[in-house]
Amino acid sequence: MTCVQMGTIEFHGWGARIEDVEKADRLIFDLDPDEGLDFEAVREAAFQFRDILKSMGLETFPMVTGGKGVHVIAPLTPKAEWPQVKDFAYRLAQAVAQNDPKHFTAALAKARRKGRIFVDYLRNQRGATAVMPYSARTRAGASVAAPISWGEMKTIDSPAHFHIGDAPELVRRTSSKTLASWGRAEQVLPDI
Repeated sequence: MTCVQMGTIEFHGWGARIEDVEKADRLIFDLDPDEGLDFEAVREAAFQFRDILKSMGLETFPMVTGGKGVHVIAPLTPKAEWPQVKDFAYRLAQAVAQNDPKHFTAALAKARRKGRIFVDYLRNQRGATAVMPYSARTRAGASVAAPISWGEMKTIDSPAHFHIGDAPELVRRTSSKTLASWGRAEQVLPDI
């Protein structure tokens, strides 16, 4: 209620539970496209990350951010501490960028992103935040970050597909079969 009283529009949260903020409960790869890249490139990147993480034994879930990109999220049983999670995310982002430098970069500087997708692994460190599911965004059209299924990822038209006018649909979706187990998986960070 304090956030609402202060006029907060966007809600961003840590990737940890209040019971133990030193242990991550999710791994997030924020796939952030350079200006001019179409959504199809982001869609393909999301599926690529899903497959890479699946090969390591991690189940993932996509979320359209309400902005330009997509989050690929792997829920974690809170066991790994922040340095371990950040190191894992960094090494994976670097490996993907080195393996496919035409399409990906792990470099933060916008000048080094030209025509590529920035694999933002920095959401996986102590104190870092990421947009929360169902948060409105302070963007034209008042888009909303929303969980989707991998099946929906195949056809959704934009990461800003949902907007605040879709509130009844978004509420309905929370209890749908499609999203029944979204974001839930008992798994730990792989040891690689």
